[in-house]
Amino acid sequence: MRILSVSSQVAYGPVGNSAAVPALQARGHEVLAVPTITLSNHPGHGKPSGFRTTPEDLRDILSALESLGVLRQVSAVLTGYFASPEQVETVATLLVRMKSATPGLFILVDPVLGDEAGLYVPQAVAESIRDRLLPVASCITPNRFELSWLSGLPVTDGTSAAAAAQALGTQEVLATSIPAEHGQLSTLLFTPGGNHAITSPRLAKVPNGTGDFLSGLYLSHRVESDAAPAFTAAMAMLDRAIAMSAGTAVLDIAAALHRP
Repeated sequence: MRILSVSSQVAYGPVGNSAAVPALQARGHEVLAVPTITLSNHPGHGKPSGFRTTPEDLRDILSALESLGVLRQVSAVLTGYFASPEQVETVATLLVRMKSATPGLFILVDPVLGDEAGLYVPQAVAESIRDRLLPVASCITPNRFELSWLSGLPVTDGTSAAAAAQALGTQEVLATSIPAEHGQLSTLLFTPGGNHAITSPRLAKVPNGTGDFLSGLYLSHRVESDAAPAFTAAMAMLDRAIAMSAGTAVLDIAAALHRP
């Protein structure tokens, strides 16, 4: 299927589109990848060099794709990191038009806002994602902090995560890094048809990009199947990638996707 993916792009240390797009392409999907920012590396590997896509350039890129007619064949959209609220507004306006033209369009919003240390995007960007993108989303994929921030509710375990997900009103919520019993972490999927959980040991160090990779993996299966099998398949591949990246600072996506 044809999928539009709007997020960050890095040359080294896959995050954003650099993590999600390979997951989509590995399933045979065609991806229209549009960067909101282009960097040499994730900041976790050292100070990056690069540049933001200006709101005007982002609007022009998307308008050109729309004029070419290629967006009419898009079956799903993934959004991730945004560098400014104006970028969010541009994409949200486009998604409203796309949903009107294609009512079955599946929109996965990965709300890249922050982590346990707090917001790492400007407050205005976080608020724009909450106010403009969540209302058009079919699915969102927040971590524990993001789920709590977006819902305004504390998230400390699976029960409170379920309450926060319900408060958001999104059809599907795939929540990561939710505290579980015995010091473990759960990844939880909340859907109208039922809830699903996969619990794993809490690892001391996990490479950056696992959330972006999971979003791409889930969407790559979700456009072909129901939520539950898509979740199971995506988590299996994520666990494989984490295991194959043990002892390194970079998520080895290529090995996970292509090595027997």
